Amino acid sequence: MNVRLVIDEAVGETRRLLLDDQERPFRLHIERWSERGVRALLGEVRWGRVRARLPGGRGWFVDLGHAPDGVIEPTPGQRVIEGAMIAFRIKAEAWAGKGPLLALADISPKIAAPDRPSLHAPPQTDSFLEGVSIDVEITGVQARALVDAAIDEATHGVVQLPGGGDIAIDPTRGAVLIDVDGGARRGAGDPERFAQEVNLAAVEAAARQISLRSLGGLVMIDCVGMKQAEGRRAVVARYREMLAGYLARSSDILEMSRLGVVEAAIARRGRPLGDALATGTVERAALETLRAIETAGWQDRGARLEARVSPEVEAWLDHDHIGWRQALGDRIGQRWTVVAAPGHGAWPDVRSV
Repeated sequence: MNVRLVIDEAVGETRRLLLDDQERPFRLHIERWSERGVRALLGEVRWGRVRARLPGGRGWFVDLGHAPDGVIEPTPGQRVIEGAMIAFRIKAEAWAGKGPLLALADISPKIAAPDRPSLHAPPQTDSFLEGVSIDVEITGVQARALVDAAIDEATHGVVQLPGGGDIAIDPTRGAVLIDVDGGARRGAGDPERFAQEVNLAAVEAAARQISLRSLGGLVMIDCVGMKQAEGRRAVVARYREMLAGYLARSSDILEMSRLGVVEAAIARRGRPLGDALATGTVERAALETLRAIETAGWQDRGARLEARVSPEVEAWLDHDHIGWRQALGDRIGQRWTVVAAPGHGAWPDVRSV
């Protein structure tokens, strides 16, 4: 797939976005500076100490040096011993408070294990760019606007369909539920044809949103009811095709049931976008403050800037454990002030003074 790569290198956080051949966002990755070298990333090889069995003997908890513990499931033919220091490959990143999923890494037995958990090797490939070919790279002001628009789209529960209708996306603890609604979409007088057109548009949109939001696990799409088996198969075939294109891998997708439900088991790999945006609310608000200051600095290159934030955010920024002051000063000059305002909401108020 030929794509556009969008890179928003903000102070404190890097956001990368991929746009498809119709310039629609379909992958988004967020990396905070505070996570570098700490959060276990897909494809890394890390040394970890086997800590304890999972309840019911379903595998092991593994101490990777930083919370949360990783998890390795029982592996036929390969022994995992409590207390051992073993090299693991990250199969899926941590999500919703659950630790990363691990597999035993294939490394030489001559390599001595370290005394404590640590990184052994970074990912061999960039999974974010898997299955794509980059036509254009976009940075700067345009990149920030494109990323902000993609995040706005990906955090809405309802997505409009071309030609009318929508899908509602509801991630729950047990599954991701996607409901298709024809809404005010105009039909051709043939209910079966109308349902197929709505469902084809819906599964295309669903595939893109699943990729954009990094959703996984059991995903169920409640389509508009269809009576003809041929039409149901066509919808599922389109879903498989679009999902494989956006994710660059196949998923286990069942045929549409007579009730109009399509079930899919989609392997979790990267961190869900919702987790990336929600984790650590004070840090999230602080990083948004830095983005707002930098953006205002681009727009008004001579102005002094003041950011009014909550006392909690001001304290986080004052600590400066990620080195943001020097980085921001190098970009827009030392021309801002951060003011703690008791009672201030979570998000910053940045203005020229």
